[in-house]
Amino acid sequence: MFYYPNRTQAIRIQETLKTVYAGVGGEYYFGDGAWKIIKDKTQVDLLSILEKIANHKTKNLLPKL
Repeated sequence: MFYYPNRTQAIRIQETLKTVYAGVGGEYYFGDGAWKIIKDKTQVDLLSILEKIANHKTKNLLPKL
């Protein structure tokens, strides 16, 4: 999961999933940890790339004054 939830219940669910996965020998990443594992494994900063695309798209949507 690539975002970190804001609601307390959703955060608890993410933490529970992480614990369950670890209990069966798996891995579960969410929030910043999900972006970090992609960057560590691929040497590609996907979050930065997506942020640049979003910023570019947002600039093009704004009316020109």
